[in-house]
Amino acid sequence: MSPLPKNTKKKLPVPDEHVGYLLRNLVHGLRQATETAFRQAGLELSMTHLGTLFRIYTDPGLPGAQLAKKLYITAQSMNEVLKTLEDGALVERQPHPDNQRAHRWFITDAGFDKLMSSGEYSNSVFEQMQSQLSKEEKVQFIDLLKRCIAGLNAAD
Repeated sequence: MSPLPKNTKKKLPVPDEHVGYLLRNLVHGLRQATETAFRQAGLELSMTHLGTLFRIYTDPGLPGAQLAKKLYITAQSMNEVLKTLEDGALVERQPHPDNQRAHRWFITDAGFDKLMSSGEYSNSVFEQMQSQLSKEEKVQFIDLLKRCIAGLNAAD
């Protein structure tokens, strides 16, 4: 094991007390647990697929570039996700009225059914994640997360 650099004047926070490290572990653990629950239920769905279906359901007609931005993934990755969902008949594209190069995306009945059936499994994982929180803390947790996201979005 190599020693710490000699020019270190400041101490770094312990990883288990660093917000970035904790959030990364939370997201990673949530993704793994949710995708495991989906696999065990026979749902061929990733967290990215779930998020995309959910966003298209709540904001029908968004172009792929806007979906990518809202889901914090690259446009290239979003194109791959949309192709997979389209191949599975879970979403459909329609021409964009103002941009010949863009498409608007909509959830299909099969996509809605998949979204609804996945909710049973993802919600149980989300409840497990929050099992150590009181009802009031759950509300506060959601508020704090929204405010953190708003803080990042304000920097854009």
